[in-house]
Amino acid sequence: MALYYPKQDTFAIWGTKSGTTLTGVDLTASYQTESGFTVPTKTFACGGYSKLNIDVLYTMGATETANSIEIKIEGSPDGTNFYRIPNDSTSAGTSTLTAREFTFVGTNAAAATISVGLDIFYKYVKVWGKETGKVTNFGTVYAEATLSGK
Repeated sequence: MALYYPKQDTFAIWGTKSGTTLTGVDLTASYQTESGFTVPTKTFACGGYSKLNIDVLYTMGATETANSIEIKIEGSPDGTNFYRIPNDSTSAGTSTLTAREFTFVGTNAAAATISVGLDIFYKYVKVWGKETGKVTNFGTVYAEATLSGK
């Protein structure tokens, strides 16, 4: 039996969508907080939802090889104070938590896709993006979020 979500909201995090055409924005080498950058942080309300899926279309720059897009996600109860989502590693009954970051190695100078699905427990989420490994040309990213729940 499949899960049923009475409400699903989908929206672009970075880039634009026109029909089935996805247009990415230029990546930078560091996480950016100011809105003047092409891949600024994106904060959105998600209270009442239980699932977050982020679909990513990452295109490496021309002549680039083995570059990666990195995404970090933070949760918040109030939209002001944000906390990193953790990884949990358990050994001999002891859980070790580390700040979670998603790294996706692209396809040499070509488009590649990945989908990241998360259970969410937060009222607000903040998503950050950057590219690592760039030698000459930055790549682009289109990312779309789907919130499911209510």
